[in-house]
Amino acid sequence: MPKTGFFVATPPKVDLLEEKLPKDKGVQKLIKDIPVLLKPEIKKEAIDCIKATVNDVRAGKLIDKEGAKKVVSTLVEEVMKNYKHTLLNLIDIRHHDEYTFAHSINVCVLSILMGIKKRMEKEELEELGLGGLLHDLGKIRIEHEILNKPGKLTHEEINVMKHHPTYGYEILCFDQEIGEIPREIAYQHHEQYDGGGYPRGICGNAIHEYATIAALADVYDALTTNRPYRKSFLPHDAMRIMITDTETKFSHDAIRLFLEHMSIYPVGSMVRLNSGEVAVVIISHEKALIRPTLRMILDPRGDYYPDAQEVDLRRDRKRFIVGSVGDDVFLKRH
Repeated sequence: MPKTGFFVATPPKVDLLEEKLPKDKGVQKLIKDIPVLLKPEIKKEAIDCIKATVNDVRAGKLIDKEGAKKVVSTLVEEVMKNYKHTLLNLIDIRHHDEYTFAHSINVCVLSILMGIKKRMEKEELEELGLGGLLHDLGKIRIEHEILNKPGKLTHEEINVMKHHPTYGYEILCFDQEIGEIPREIAYQHHEQYDGGGYPRGICGNAIHEYATIAALADVYDALTTNRPYRKSFLPHDAMRIMITDTETKFSHDAIRLFLEHMSIYPVGSMVRLNSGEVAVVIISHEKALIRPTLRMILDPRGDYYPDAQEVDLRRDRKRFIVGSVGDDVFLKRH
């Protein structure tokens, strides 16, 4: 087994198609009719693509750019068709060895969603999505022990990790047909608005717009994913953290773009109401970000509602959201 690179050469033994949606069976029953953004077969195709890409690079071959572009084109078409009122079923990373593997696909999808919000053309979305898919390719040159360390990195190890954007840029430059945008995304996705990022410490408008979009997706997916050294943040809490980075890591415009797409309570997130009820967000309204449409899950006593009743908080002014909740709310029922 290779000692460098972010994926093992053989398929992982766990299911990579687990999703960042509530795992409680009672919740699943009440939301099973809500369509998801990506079908399992499309996610599997994306997983196979990034795995093949990494194995090609490891073997000293050129990237199968046509295969990668085909997968990204499919992702763009699916997201454009389904993004408005579907559950955002990002891949849930179940083991730290798989982190960068599934993370690359999630960053691709989130980047496409934000690109749609900016009214990008399909060709632009495909370039953005390809950059999102390949943004962490440079990690293939990082030692396995550092990349998959089950704990916080030392100062020296962090400095080693900071080379991966440069490595990714170099790998993508081997084939000029990959295009400038994916290369710049790989190179710049850890740069920051105030110049405090890496590898070059560039700032402001010197950072490519598409790299900023991929960086937003990168940070959000990292925060909402379990890591060996910390639990994942709920979407609402992850957004609060990102808002505090305004004018340091990201500009006001970048954060606004992200919030406009994701909303404060994204579709699929669970919330608690002032009434004590628990619900899942099924529709997010652009002009009423804190008053989405909900599918009711638990009543004020903590018992499941017998049927899938929906409440539009824009019309029901007596109820309002008091905070986000995680899957552990169902454990506390017993």
